[in-house]
Amino acid sequence: MTTRIRSFVVLVTAALLQATIFTEFRFLGASVEVLLLVTILAGYHGGPEHGSIFGFFASLLQDVLTGAPFGLHAMVYAPLAVGVSSLEDRLVESRPVIYGLGLALAISTGTALAGFTGLLFGQTAITSSLLINRSILAGITSALVAAPINKIILWSLSLSTPGALELRIPGK
Repeated sequence: MTTRIRSFVVLVTAALLQATIFTEFRFLGASVEVLLLVTILAGYHGGPEHGSIFGFFASLLQDVLTGAPFGLHAMVYAPLAVGVSSLEDRLVESRPVIYGLGLALAISTGTALAGFTGLLFGQTAITSSLLINRSILAGITSALVAAPINKIILWSLSLSTPGALELRIPGK
């Protein structure tokens, strides 16, 4: 299976999880942001190119799921994935706790930026303090479920071509 097909399967599955399971389980009004989590992990593991592609398509799926104006989340998801991809070089020798905190911070930032972008375009009014509180909670809850999704992202971005073939001629 090629990387494109794997990535498509991951995005569709993430959208289905976002629309069905994770919208039902909320913690103080915040739920797991699966599409944003997939975007950030793709940017971290796949670099800016894969991250921005994942971010663009994940944001369009998020717009369809939430009823937001088409392209609203694209202004946040793709640039955030590119920004996270630049942190990969700086966090080479870090501990897993630092990775988890960084992931929670990135998701909280993305959720807050998407909310503030929505406010700029006349979406549902929400107080700034409530938006920030829910963004922090979304970052924490999303970071808690990141481990299995991280493995899936690594699988989807892995090379699908076999290694180099070595031809041997019998008798030589």
